[in-house]
Amino acid sequence: MEATPIISASLMIGSSIFMYIIAFLAVMAVGGYLTYRTSPKRKQRREEKRNSER
Repeated sequence: MEATPIISASLMIGSSIFMYIIAFLAVMAVGGYLTYRTSPKRKQRREEKRNSER
């Protein structure tokens, strides 16, 4: 069983790449959510609502 360390190392590298992809997707999702929250259209709608309440 000389190939076992190589297989386990490649599995570890593969899973770490997979984790990096998941982390990247999570960062992109959070960034997209924050960008959506502070988008000009949303801000404009909020200002219109504030002006109509006066």
